[in-house]
Amino acid sequence: MPSVNQKGNVIAYVIIAMTTIAALAVGAFYMSSYAALGELGANNLNRAYFLALAGKDYALINHVGGDFTLSNGDKFNIVITGNTIVSTGVVNAGTPFEARRTVSITKTGFASQTDISFTKDIQAFAPVQSQAGFITTDNSTASVTLGHSMMGSFGAIWYGGSATQGNCQNGKCDFGTGFRAFFVFQFASGSTGDGFTFAFFNGEGVDVNGIKNDRNSVGGDSGRGELLGYAGDSRVDSAGTSFLDGKGGRGIQPPKAAVEFDVFPNFGSGDVCASGSRRDGLDSRNHVAYVFWGDNTISVCHSPVTIGSNTYDDNRHNNGAGTATEPKNSRRPTDGADTSYFDASSLWPAQTNWMLSNAPTNIYAFRIEVTRSITPNANGNFEYTIKSWVKQCLVINDITCPTYADNSNFADTATDYTDTIPTLIRNQIELSSILHQNFNSFYFGWTAATGGATQNVMLNRFRMNFLK
Repeated sequence: MPSVNQKGNVIAYVIIAMTTIAALAVGAFYMSSYAALGELGANNLNRAYFLALAGKDYALINHVGGDFTLSNGDKFNIVITGNTIVSTGVVNAGTPFEARRTVSITKTGFASQTDISFTKDIQAFAPVQSQAGFITTDNSTASVTLGHSMMGSFGAIWYGGSATQGNCQNGKCDFGTGFRAFFVFQFASGSTGDGFTFAFFNGEGVDVNGIKNDRNSVGGDSGRGELLGYAGDSRVDSAGTSFLDGKGGRGIQPPKAAVEFDVFPNFGSGDVCASGSRRDGLDSRNHVAYVFWGDNTISVCHSPVTIGSNTYDDNRHNNGAGTATEPKNSRRPTDGADTSYFDASSLWPAQTNWMLSNAPTNIYAFRIEVTRSITPNANGNFEYTIKSWVKQCLVINDITCPTYADNSNFADTATDYTDTIPTLIRNQIELSSILHQNFNSFYFGWTAATGGATQNVMLNRFRMNFLK
């Protein structure tokens, strides 16, 4: 009987067993790896889906599109077309494990929503004023009143919120490529002056002391209503012992711009420091006009001279060199035709006091569009185009102005307005590179002032959108 080599058989069985176990292990590994990869892919798709939902909600709240990246590298992209929002979530972008999910929603009226408005942001508007109560807000009616029949007062009310759409922080917003705004105004019966401005000014430029404009910046000079709270160094008393801006009298430093609503005639004087030196039209006509920062030279209207002594001609008509460092203020009619000066003579030849007492109503809707170039022109400067319209509300004694409802083309600041007749007011200026950089951010709101005359002006239905 042949002998059996048991030791060799054992080794063979061990080898076979090890091979079998190894094969099973490899199979198990691949099966578990595929399962893990499948689970990973499902998790990534879920993450991408929830990112898309987050992007959709972000767009609904902030009304802004674009690409957004989280701290962990996850992303979502928002595309807004009219009333439709398309949001795409992306996980592991640019890798073999990239996952994408897209959601979309169409919301009626979304395209005409505002970035900032009195309706939702009235509490973000705060006054800076020489006398308490000169400027007030009413949260219940979402409106602002300027003047309150006080003599010798001045002040401003600026936006102070943090709207995401304009990357705003405490009222300082990115200028970007511009903005559109709309509001309704009315001078109450008995008002005689001096008027108000809608103003916007830079948030980046510094003075010789390294100080910037901020939410306390304001012009004015006690008793000088013609400065409209826009020009002047903000002194509360003529001796200069107190300044409203809290900075020793800076006023509002350029670059800046305003639309003035002027109802009190200041015909002109050779002395910019004299009362009545604004060079208004000679027929006492109410007017709407653009003003910037005059000659930007020191006016020795008070001693000692303040930083803001350069601002005393800032709303004086026809001042400024007309250059990229000193745009020219609007010209009065006696100085020549100017598309940036509107006195309504083409509409109501006999109504010189049209903002105060026109018939059938003196309630007006105002719209402004400011477009800011982000590339230099052939001169190396940057162009700013300002267009405005003033339209009469046709429903008597209704400050809500239903003539131009929120969904009308005139009031909808989410879209451009193209009507050119008959109340288009326009101007185009260009700013040097330095001034343009100073205007990378801006503040906005209203200024007002009175001297011996008094006024009550109600502002209603303000709405604004940043250009995107």
